[in-house]
Amino acid sequence: MRDVLVKTIMISKAVTVGVEDKFSRVMEKMRDYKIRHLPVIDEGGRLVGMITQRDLLHAMPPRRNEEGEEYYDEEQLDRFILKRVMTHDPVCVGPDESLARVVDIMVRNKYGCIPVVAPDKTLVGVVTQIDVLKYLAQWLMKDG
Repeated sequence: MRDVLVKTIMISKAVTVGVEDKFSRVMEKMRDYKIRHLPVIDEGGRLVGMITQRDLLHAMPPRRNEEGEEYYDEEQLDRFILKRVMTHDPVCVGPDESLARVVDIMVRNKYGCIPVVAPDKTLVGVVTQIDVLKYLAQWLMKDG
């Protein structure tokens, strides 16, 4: 597994938000795509930050309606500025990085997602804990 490259398991069509997007867009994309991590890109597609579900919860916890369902007040969310809440210059890797190194970074730092970038910081994908587990499951099943 040391020879496996990130580009073989990464999600190459990552869902992203623009650095100038309204903060409610973060919540919408996380909800609609059922994801917990969003790379933040500039107008040139370069990675400038990451925003996570945890960041969203820290910025503004959801409310509950009469049925007990959670929801966010979009108007209040949009009072937050994405640039101020996101993690700037997140740890990232290149597509030719080994899966072993990515797993080590995830474990040591408790990251659930690592962006994959080209040398010019253009986002080319993401690798999540689930991607790693799916790969590991396939690997274990073929040997079992």
